[in-house]
Amino acid sequence: MKQLFIQIFYFLIVRPWLSLIIGVRFENKAVLNEARRYIIVANHNSHFDMVSILAAVPIRKLKHTYAVAAADYFTKTPFRDWGMRTFFNAILIRRQKEAGQPSAIEQLDGHLKDGRSLIMFPEGSRGEPGVMADFKKGVAILLKNHPSIPFVPVYLDGFGRVLPKNSNLIVPLVCKVRFGKPIYPETEDIDEILEQVKTAILDLREKDERDRNRFRFD
Repeated sequence: MKQLFIQIFYFLIVRPWLSLIIGVRFENKAVLNEARRYIIVANHNSHFDMVSILAAVPIRKLKHTYAVAAADYFTKTPFRDWGMRTFFNAILIRRQKEAGQPSAIEQLDGHLKDGRSLIMFPEGSRGEPGVMADFKKGVAILLKNHPSIPFVPVYLDGFGRVLPKNSNLIVPLVCKVRFGKPIYPETEDIDEILEQVKTAILDLREKDERDRNRFRFD
């Protein structure tokens, strides 16, 4: 019942709202039909990033697609915790391993083994708009451990302006979710896989494209 609710919610409410009210444009999202499972990886500037990617996922795949988020931020209140798990299929992981508990990698590895797809932001948190921070190695480790699962690079353009970090003001502006084709890493070297992921995301930015992520209120 929960998964049916999520499918209806995204199809009838989220997608039209993002497209018609906020101004989100989805590009090349059909590539998500080219692989049965995947790890979606994207740059990260806004809380709108997650919901916009989920809105592009084919309806039939939504129930198997889980967004990875930081537990220390999204479990601050019971309502926020409930909302993340209910509307985003969120996997809430702790950045620091707790004694006696599985690590973040072990948790995500288990979800992949159970047949799920993941949405990950390798920067780890929302950074400075328009500036890509160093990637954490977790996504590369997962790709090494699951060579049959490709990653799908996504370049998010403009979301740093729609809902900037440390702001509660939503600004409707044209922004883009641009998908690249699924990629299978051809190496088992963690650093090389990580560099391939980062390069694939940056390559989706069109030549001479104006950076819509930067925005100031002053």
